Amino acid sequence: MRESLRAPGLVFAFVLSASGCAGGAAEPGVAPAAGPQVAAPRESSPAPFDPTGIRWSARPVPVPAAFQAAIEAGTRTSVGTPGPNYWTQRVDYRIDATLDPVTARLTGSEVITYRNESPTEVGLVILHLYQNLFSEGVERTRQVPVTSGITVGRVAVGGREFQLSPTRRAGAYIVQGTLMGVYFEDPIPPNGAIELEVDWNFEVPPQGAPRQGHIENRLFNVAQWYPQVAVFDDLRGWDTWPYLGNGEFYLEYGDFDVSLTLPEGWLAGASGTLQNPEEVLTETVRSRLATALQSDVVVHIVTEAGRGAGTATLSEPDGTLTWRFKANGVRDFAFAASGDYVWDATRAHSPGADGDGAAEIVEVHSFYRPETESWTESAEYIQHALTFHAERWHPYPWPQMTGAEGPVGGMEYPMLTFVAAFPQARDVYETLNHEIGHMWFPMMVGSNEASYPWMDEGLTTYIEAYATGDFFGEPDSWRRDQDAYTNVAGADFETPIMRHADLHGSTGTYGEAAYWKPATLLRALEGLIGREAVWEALQRYNSAWIYGHPDPMDFFNAVEAVAGRDLDWFWHPFWYETAALDQAVEAVEMVSTPSGSRGVRVTIADLGEAPMPAIVEVGIAGGALRETIPVEVWLQGARRHELYFELPADAALERVEVDPEGIFPDADRTNNAWER
Repeated sequence: MRESLRAPGLVFAFVLSASGCAGGAAEPGVAPAAGPQVAAPRESSPAPFDPTGIRWSARPVPVPAAFQAAIEAGTRTSVGTPGPNYWTQRVDYRIDATLDPVTARLTGSEVITYRNESPTEVGLVILHLYQNLFSEGVERTRQVPVTSGITVGRVAVGGREFQLSPTRRAGAYIVQGTLMGVYFEDPIPPNGAIELEVDWNFEVPPQGAPRQGHIENRLFNVAQWYPQVAVFDDLRGWDTWPYLGNGEFYLEYGDFDVSLTLPEGWLAGASGTLQNPEEVLTETVRSRLATALQSDVVVHIVTEAGRGAGTATLSEPDGTLTWRFKANGVRDFAFAASGDYVWDATRAHSPGADGDGAAEIVEVHSFYRPETESWTESAEYIQHALTFHAERWHPYPWPQMTGAEGPVGGMEYPMLTFVAAFPQARDVYETLNHEIGHMWFPMMVGSNEASYPWMDEGLTTYIEAYATGDFFGEPDSWRRDQDAYTNVAGADFETPIMRHADLHGSTGTYGEAAYWKPATLLRALEGLIGREAVWEALQRYNSAWIYGHPDPMDFFNAVEAVAGRDLDWFWHPFWYETAALDQAVEAVEMVSTPSGSRGVRVTIADLGEAPMPAIVEVGIAGGALRETIPVEVWLQGARRHELYFELPADAALERVEVDPEGIFPDADRTNNAWER
């Protein structure tokens, strides 16, 4: 999700190198040492790593007991992949719903098929009632418009009706805030299944609600709208954290068959493919849709003049039409609907998931009001972002992608994203790109967003930057993310990455911890193991965990498996602590070698608490010399380290800088360079 959080950008990599040359006399502007200095021999490599000397911030990453137990049970591994015994539950939904725009009330019924793929019996099912966030008196972490919340009607299991109960008991259900528990008389055995039926209704909240809402009863972005089964996983069992407003969603995968009854003349885009176009769309509109999928050119399916019943949609005596959508292998379903929308369509290309090299065609749809001029090229924006990400991280597995304009700043759902009518077209592209990036994290890779928001927001912000740079030709735009982080790095109010989304508090730094800092650190990781290795790790991680539920330890292990080395010293200070990086050029002195040649001694100080290799560049007329101080130097307790560079004869010393490309998130770059 983006909402008002905005920090897109592009990144680039550099290659670490080391070099040295011969030199001569003293350099103007450089403070000489007292008398001729002879450089002491420098070790060609640092002393062996001594774990007893490690600084406080770079401790080993703590392995949760539940994760260690999962390894022993064979559901997880120590190399970042699911184990041979890994399982996830499966939840399929059949939903029928009607939206009355006049009252903004949605009335629905659903049949949930819950399949127990776990090795244990399941005696209850927990469901999320997200709309109760808007109820009077419900605990929440943000201001929201107040409605009456959700009203649950009939609840039945296997055709037998359950009654609402104030306490937990078999054959009944309870409601507590945004959670509902249904308690069975007979547990679901392993490989067993039940059918759960629920009827409900609620008022769609107005504009100003998080992630959903409507504009003057004319345009609806509808999400978190049906009772939805919570995750039951191999690490912690049932996920019973309530929906408080900030934390997003942790969901099971399955198939959706959804029928939406809307006023005639209204257009709808959703998290699936339309199954009955001949029952809702005119022949002209259907013909244009077929044309749009034959080329990469955008086709105007419904224009401003072509809106309405009888022109865009068919007409029925009762004034309503039922749109039926199906979505397979997804974790959620949302929809957008309006009588004011126009509709553009084209196609995008994704590598085939079967690996035969043939590209798959993906439908691209864009719904927006014609007065929102920043959206006029939105179908092309979706086309570019989807193709870019599909070619780099994992083939796009679904048949379509839809963008819908409306009251939501930016929010992602499978095959669908809500994005506001920003004044500037660039903001529309960047937000669509960010939300489409979420199709990979967390729509394909279903992490626990509320507990670990960085696993979807941080990874998406990182990959978003590359697509934005490609579209606008701006290789340095990623630095906005880095600046957003370094502006607060190490501050008293900074909150750590590994904090639950709902627990950052009103004075914390949720945006920095979830979005900009992890994206910046993945960029810094390129400086440690190389861009190719980072991208390979993301590709392997995506492929291994598609439709699964990875934990932070799975991500860390996946990266280390590709890197071929332990990176706890990197993960712990930045993810678990708020330690900041601050390296400085402390001293530059001209020195002489025993043979009388000219050189320069550079002292680098490590002033922060987060360790990092120090890339030191000495700029001379016509070129530069470069060496790297390994991170082990700092991990063993050193706070200063000297490097000696022999200078070419008659080459003027011009500049000394640590981390000249700015790849690492140094919190104070004012002390990173010395100039003559």
